[in-house]
Amino acid sequence: MRRFALNVIVFSLCATLVACASESAVEVAPELALDRIASPAPTAIPALEALPTVESAPLPTLDAPPPPPSSPTASSLDFGAIISRDYVQPPTATYRPTKIPPATPIVSAPTQPGSAYTTAVPLDHTQLDSASMGIQVYYNFDVPGWDRVLRRLASLRVGWVKLQASWKWLQPDAAGQFDQSFRLFQLHVQEADKRGFKVLISIAKAPDWTRHTDRSEDGPPDDLNHFRWFIHSLLEKVGPNIDAIEIWNEPNLKREWTGSRPISGASYMELFRVGYDAVREYSPNIAVVTAGLAPTGNHDGISVDDRAFLQQMYQAGLGGYSDVKIGIHPYSWGNPPDFLCCDNVAGQGWDDKPQFFFLQTIYDYNNIIAANRDNAPMWVTEFGWATWEGFPTEAPEIWMAYNTASDQSDYALRAFEIGQSRADIELMVLWNLNYAYELAVQHRSELAAYSILYPRFDGSDNQRERPLFHALVNRP
Repeated sequence: MRRFALNVIVFSLCATLVACASESAVEVAPELALDRIASPAPTAIPALEALPTVESAPLPTLDAPPPPPSSPTASSLDFGAIISRDYVQPPTATYRPTKIPPATPIVSAPTQPGSAYTTAVPLDHTQLDSASMGIQVYYNFDVPGWDRVLRRLASLRVGWVKLQASWKWLQPDAAGQFDQSFRLFQLHVQEADKRGFKVLISIAKAPDWTRHTDRSEDGPPDDLNHFRWFIHSLLEKVGPNIDAIEIWNEPNLKREWTGSRPISGASYMELFRVGYDAVREYSPNIAVVTAGLAPTGNHDGISVDDRAFLQQMYQAGLGGYSDVKIGIHPYSWGNPPDFLCCDNVAGQGWDDKPQFFFLQTIYDYNNIIAANRDNAPMWVTEFGWATWEGFPTEAPEIWMAYNTASDQSDYALRAFEIGQSRADIELMVLWNLNYAYELAVQHRSELAAYSILYPRFDGSDNQRERPLFHALVNRP
């Protein structure tokens, strides 16, 4: 969201990397872990409706994926391992992106690398289209708490709300069995839909009973039949209220893809194909989105470079789908949205790899999609800027001190402008609304840094608004 980072977090709380001007690493995007965040305990909710028991019938034999068109090899998009806290990038490991132009002209980056944040046009948000804007929301509240969240969402005037459907949280015990967590999720999705929001859910994190090889971290199920039947059951109860489904989250990370399947684009496409078919068996109208990838590099089986991973997905048949959206997580750390790699800033780190730049990631994904002769649109299912301003503890990472709360606001609104100026981006979802709770701040979780609401530090669940919240509310 996600949300959290491989050696970071978390959107799964891990410790992140330390980077400076002379020693740098690529950090992965934050991502959420619904079952690892403290929140007020939900009050009693209506009893869970009975679901029909689904037998684990075998999946029909999957056809071989269509052969991909000729395209660059994955290795041509790879530039080496850059994850370890102690890793120093070799001087020969340079990145040379391809030069396919973006789908539509875009505002140029500052002419002087390292210059202060500037834009080619004044910040004027009168043209932002609310229908293509969204925000990811933490939702483990009781019904009155969720009502308060939705009322705040309504004031932001965004058309979409994103929720992560943590499979292991919704179905923790066995196939066909759901507990009150699922009922809570069902009620909240239905209410968001009732109030006019379009709903995007991200399905990830298989429960332990589906995984028997390595359950030390999150990952896919050993048997993809379980994934298919979970989607069937989920859609049976909330399908009429869902507009889009993102199939998994950041599968190029070990922490999200631990188990019997290798971390590769081809392995992910096996799960994606089963998920896609399950959604299409229910409805031709729900948008299907590939998993947003963590912007990171290769490192000893812990992560796969996101550019290379996307190319592997195409080599495994992604181009054979005519109605799929390409998920993308273009985080930018301390770098403004107009900057390209590598606009180094004097005395600042986290600015010398393409994964550190919002706009560069968009360019690179566009290049890969075009090189594979595809015209699938991109959906930015997570983006945002972290800031630790206003918190009483020390920032988890040095780069969070680069961004003020005002920077967070200016950068995010500018990013929305950039995205909406492009024909190849259909939707942008900001990470996140409300993950900043006192405990998250005390534990120095990056969840809190991206939140546009933050705690009052008085023991209550009330949250104050950051400048970005007000900027979204008050835009013309």
